[in-house]
Amino acid sequence: MKKLLRLSLCMGLLAALLCVPSLAADQMPEKQGEFYVMINGEYVTFTDAVPQIRESRSCLPFAAVFEQLGFPQESMTWDADTQTVTAVKPDVLYSPSNGGEPQQGDLTVQLTIGSKEIKYWYENDLTAAPGGEVAQVTNVLESEVAPYLSGGRTYIPFGLLADALGYNVGWDSTVGAVIIDDVDAILAANTETYELMDQYQAYNRTFVEKNQKVTGKYAMELSMAENGPQASNDLSFTVKGDYDMITAGSTALQFDTDMTADADALMDGVDMIAMLTSPDGTPILPMDLGFSMRGDMTDGVFYFNVDSQQLTTLTGWNSESWYKLDMAAIYDEMSAFTGMNYQQLLELSTASVEKDFSQLLPSLLKDMPLTSVEFTTSDYLTILNLFCADSRFVQSGNRYVNTFLDEQGLTGTFTITTSAGKVNGYAMELKADPTVVGAEMTLKAAMAGNKMEIAMIVAGSQEQGEDLPQVDISLSLTMDGTYQTTSAQPQTEPPAGAPVVDLMELFGMEVIPTAA
Repeated sequence: MKKLLRLSLCMGLLAALLCVPSLAADQMPEKQGEFYVMINGEYVTFTDAVPQIRESRSCLPFAAVFEQLGFPQESMTWDADTQTVTAVKPDVLYSPSNGGEPQQGDLTVQLTIGSKEIKYWYENDLTAAPGGEVAQVTNVLESEVAPYLSGGRTYIPFGLLADALGYNVGWDSTVGAVIIDDVDAILAANTETYELMDQYQAYNRTFVEKNQKVTGKYAMELSMAENGPQASNDLSFTVKGDYDMITAGSTALQFDTDMTADADALMDGVDMIAMLTSPDGTPILPMDLGFSMRGDMTDGVFYFNVDSQQLTTLTGWNSESWYKLDMAAIYDEMSAFTGMNYQQLLELSTASVEKDFSQLLPSLLKDMPLTSVEFTTSDYLTILNLFCADSRFVQSGNRYVNTFLDEQGLTGTFTITTSAGKVNGYAMELKADPTVVGAEMTLKAAMAGNKMEIAMIVAGSQEQGEDLPQVDISLSLTMDGTYQTTSAQPQTEPPAGAPVVDLMELFGMEVIPTAA
């Protein structure tokens, strides 16, 4: 269940991206300075100071950028004696340092030329001081590049400060543009509501508040038939099995399954599978395998084990070994491409379960990677609203249906079911019309009460040409599961004494540690 929201959002984003117009290149203004600056989806026009790069850092003229972000020009002051700039933004919603409810108050930012310390504080963010008094909480950032003067204007490296103030900042390497989005301001102008999704999240939380035991079965079948002037081949591959899974919270899991893999291969009438045997003459297929996975998303380390007597006889496979995969290290290594490190991903994953959707939305938007001027936070919000806003759902009895995609032969629906005013299930479905798309496709994920169902069917044909065979391909995947609360705890590590093989070392992969 913990993956459902992320899966839903990703499917909605993927489908709806096809419908969002991009910014045409001829709409881009002439570049000022060494790179573009886009704030809240609009290019910034600079009048007397332009963006610069200093010590490989993007530096922006303080006054022009802060005014664009809602700091009134009259609130910006300059102390010539100390060379200190102060700017105030009124009535900002912020989270106090004591972890209490969000508060409203003026935001003050202060920096000094030549000093790498940048200070900021919120008007009502107070803490206890010696003598029973209260003191202002002041946050101090250590910048890699100190603010400086150029042409009589103050420049700052904005990225670090932007993160601290809750802005989403990115870089479009294709056109050379810094992207800055004030997520709070964008959301303040958003008129959509999310009561249904909040109820959906409450339903989602019931599956992580207590440990769950999930039992079910799955089956996969892949087939290909080739018929032509030169050859006639029929190939199929099947996997089926039962599984047990125990989860704790939204991060820890233990998954065990017994499966059977089998195949048929007729090539010009010859049974190729019958020819496949182990050294002692035993048929290789069907093959029985046991597969186990253990791990905890908190540290991002997972362990895998494959147990098969046939595989051991055939290859000498060591069924006692467990294989370690450090997903956190791999994801951190890819953070330059994904725009998010593993800790950010984990926090977003945890929040996607623990919070109502309306509370989750700011975090989602602040963590969305900004890598193109053609798709910024406002575009992400448009897509999320297309999929999650109350206005998108049409009520029919106890069902609320959102048709988030319906064009070019593709139909996507997200259905939420309720009982006594509470969500008790969902169904998400994506279909392709074979007469339009050229292939049959159905993807479905559903939950009804405590029962889960996943199904995928894909089928298509290549018409026979003069010298080409006709090829028919089909793939089907089904999986079900029943959730029950349990007192059992998942095992997140291999059994004591079991040999562990680090896959990173086995394949010679070097992961560079990232700073915390």
